[in-house]
Amino acid sequence: MKKVLIIGARGHIGSFLVNRFVNAGWEVTALSRTEKQPYAFNKEIWQNVRSVFMPRAQYIEGECLEKERFDAVCDLLCYTPAECGDIVNKLKHGEFYLQLGSIWTYENKQYLPVDENHPKNSAESYGRDKGLVEDMVLSLCEGGKLRGAVVHPGHISSGEWMPINPQGNLDKGVYDKIRRGEKVLLPFLGLPTLQHVHAEDLAEVIAACVEQPEKANGQAFISAAESAITMRAITENLFAYFGHEPNIGYVSWEKLEREIGKENAAVSLDHVSHSPCVTPAKALRVLGVKHKHGILDIYKEYYNGAYLR
Repeated sequence: MKKVLIIGARGHIGSFLVNRFVNAGWEVTALSRTEKQPYAFNKEIWQNVRSVFMPRAQYIEGECLEKERFDAVCDLLCYTPAECGDIVNKLKHGEFYLQLGSIWTYENKQYLPVDENHPKNSAESYGRDKGLVEDMVLSLCEGGKLRGAVVHPGHISSGEWMPINPQGNLDKGVYDKIRRGEKVLLPFLGLPTLQHVHAEDLAEVIAACVEQPEKANGQAFISAAESAITMRAITENLFAYFGHEPNIGYVSWEKLEREIGKENAAVSLDHVSHSPCVTPAKALRVLGVKHKHGILDIYKEYYNGAYLR
């Protein structure tokens, strides 16, 4: 039986990834800092999982990686080149290393939709560091010093937690207003785009890289819903889902900030400024993975899931 280590196994992505690997017959070691219950928890699946509770850095500093000799390591919690260097230097037995990136590494868009060949040009630290980590991983693969791949997800979502709302933030009140048919405010005529990815689809891309190393080695893949959607279109569709006519107020940025508060506005600005528009076509072409969940599907799943709890 093949062995996989999932770092960050009880979080948004890891919870779905554990299910995917156990169902495929892998022996799974799930590393996490705390014993919180995973999302999409399935007792029958998790009783077959070896859980380890300690910080990522502490696990890497020890001798666990050397002793276990995993076939693959899925690193969902690496954010800087230094953190990447710490773990890849411990991979001595041909382990396949899967690094989680971010589509925010493609900030200044030079063409649309963005694909994996687009320049990595983020100006802020998160996207910039994710781009540098990708460069490190792929360079090591090219030099024959590592086997691995990088997957860049969109806004990671599912019905198990609140997705970024159509206003670009995490204010549950926006969902309440849409359900009741009340006015929702949008900036910039609602034209900025959002592009989520369902965690189940993302887990499938990650697993496909690990299970098809001959195709994935040294490659980067985008994982996102097949097309981006404007904030306006999302909002209109969700009003219609509840049987309402669209009730949208298009306002200046200054007014939006006054109405929704600086904290929510800061999150919205972060998403508006990135306005993602990417294509997951390479994952389908190379790995045979089709993203099954559209953005509106994700919102409806949330309304019928975590929103009710």
